[in-house]
Amino acid sequence: MALAPYANNMNNLHRGFSTLLIVILLGGVALGLTLSLSTSSVWSIRGSVDAKVSNQAKSLVNACAEIALETLRENNGYTGTDSVLIGSNTCTYTVTNTGGSTRTITASGVVEDITRRVTITTNTFNPLVVSSWLEVP
Repeated sequence: MALAPYANNMNNLHRGFSTLLIVILLGGVALGLTLSLSTSSVWSIRGSVDAKVSNQAKSLVNACAEIALETLRENNGYTGTDSVLIGSNTCTYTVTNTGGSTRTITASGVVEDITRRVTITTNTFNPLVVSSWLEVP
């Protein structure tokens, strides 16, 4: 009869250990899921910030190219390089005479660490006709 209380205590000890092990395992799984969701959220936010900066750089280089086209429209003989401050960012364009009335404009704009470039080809002056407008790497 003296062994019955001891066996009961051992049984309770095993149940307590099993419960503790299950709680630790479930806590570990919950912590892993939380960390995984947090990490994916951070990467998603970073991706949207990069997309926003990339779109700003694209808008900057397109505005710069439009300024170069306007400069060329006002002065058909213009060739050279110029920089333009748009907002708080600077872009650069170069107009090159490629023969006759054909001109090539290359424009480049940088916002933070994202660079966007376009190459534009025109082939007549009056009216100014853009024959190609390509974004280049």
